[in-house]
Amino acid sequence: MSTAETELRFMTLAEAAAVLQISKRTILRMIQKGQVPALKVGGQWRIRESQLRRWAEDRESVPAPFERN
Repeated sequence: MSTAETELRFMTLAEAAAVLQISKRTILRMIQKGQVPALKVGGQWRIRESQLRRWAEDRESVPAPFERN
């Protein structure tokens, strides 16, 4: 698969949720809050695979906030 084709591959909510190991409902909430980049195509949410990968990589490099017990 060429780089251009990879850049244009879109995922459904179910596919993106499976990759992140979260529920479809959770990823939908994250999209609605603007936390995950997505767009609507024909009334259905789609997430560009390359953007989801970049988004996840960006989150990996940010240290988790300190939590008190």
